[in-house]
Amino acid sequence: MRPAAETLVSQLCSNAGDQASLKGPEWRISLWRGEFLDPRTETAYRQHVSSITALQLRWGLAVWALLLLVFALPDYSALGWSTDFVLLLVMRLAVVGCIGLLYLQVRRTPMHAVNGVLTTLVELIGLAGFMLVFFLRPEIVGWTFVVVLLMLFTLFVAIPNRLGMALAVALFGAIITLVAMHLVRPRELLELLALFLMLLFPVATGWISAWRVQVLQRQQYALMTLTLRSNRQLQDEVEQRRLLQQQLQRQASTDALTGLYNRHEYERLFAHELARSLREQRPLSLAILDLDHFKRVNDTHGHAAGDEVLRRVARLCRDNFRAVDIVGRLGGEEFVVLLPDTSLAQAGEVAQRVLEQLRVTPIEVGEAVLQVTATLGLTQLQPDERQLDSLLQRADQALYAGKAAGRDRVVLVQADGSMQMLVG
Repeated sequence: MRPAAETLVSQLCSNAGDQASLKGPEWRISLWRGEFLDPRTETAYRQHVSSITALQLRWGLAVWALLLLVFALPDYSALGWSTDFVLLLVMRLAVVGCIGLLYLQVRRTPMHAVNGVLTTLVELIGLAGFMLVFFLRPEIVGWTFVVVLLMLFTLFVAIPNRLGMALAVALFGAIITLVAMHLVRPRELLELLALFLMLLFPVATGWISAWRVQVLQRQQYALMTLTLRSNRQLQDEVEQRRLLQQQLQRQASTDALTGLYNRHEYERLFAHELARSLREQRPLSLAILDLDHFKRVNDTHGHAAGDEVLRRVARLCRDNFRAVDIVGRLGGEEFVVLLPDTSLAQAGEVAQRVLEQLRVTPIEVGEAVLQVTATLGLTQLQPDERQLDSLLQRADQALYAGKAAGRDRVVLVQADGSMQMLVG
């Protein structure tokens, strides 16, 4: 029960945080236009809804054009093929043509559906053209007035447009309807006022309905955007924690100066390879590499130069030992290498190649160019050995024998203590 309660509290806190975030200036919405006051936010919202709005607008335009053509039939029935009918037919065809052009433009560029300019222009043309019905068919003024009421409402709910522009078109339609009705038959002021109030009713209800939809859609967009931002932040935090964990693991397992495995890590890896070698009865060799006369580098060029030499040698070891070999820093100028599945003779060949590469690789330290060599003691795990300490001791003995014999060489030591020196 406790995890469920914690989850519920977390969700409630998250929802409260989202609601608080919606009160920021970025998400403020105009009280009458139903749009974001921040231009960048409004533009981003329009881009987000442009495709679906364009689809809805195309459907609305198609229905509008169809109704215009269908209602030409009652005109023909009442007027026959007369001048008045032709005028009405031309008006209907002209409006349908404008609708068709808008349809194609919106299909080509969906952003026109949310900008509202072209939609508003076509609506103004359509309303103005429809006023011809009052003049050419005065006998159905009442029915025409009812149609106008429906048109004013559908301007808000059936034809997607920006709310401020839709309101302007609706008020324009109401005013020219009053003018047309008064021109057809002069009316008293009170009657005109009553008609105007009737016209305002669908305008008001349509505006309120559209406003609620516009505001709700923008609030949903704001919540979605905040959620996506939160998700991105969480993903960034997870990635940062993953990188930090990798960095901590790297710091815990590698030597800070050289980037090679530190003592704790190479001992762990050595133990794993030792167990595998004993289990599978595979050869395992171990080497200790020590830089020759390294103290002279520190004394002559300074400790910073010595550190740079250690870094360069560590890089050379990583590049020239095999990928399966485990290279670590033993301490000071000494490095330790474990060579899995490698006999003593094979390890000797690998070690010689590494020392040869070190000989021919000058190391630039400031203005000085140093030629560094190393001595390497090498031994192999014996069948009766169960610890790496004995290998380290034998490799160390071989290393000191190589130092005493003149340095810059590989010394192989057998389990019986006999040694073989390989000089490049």
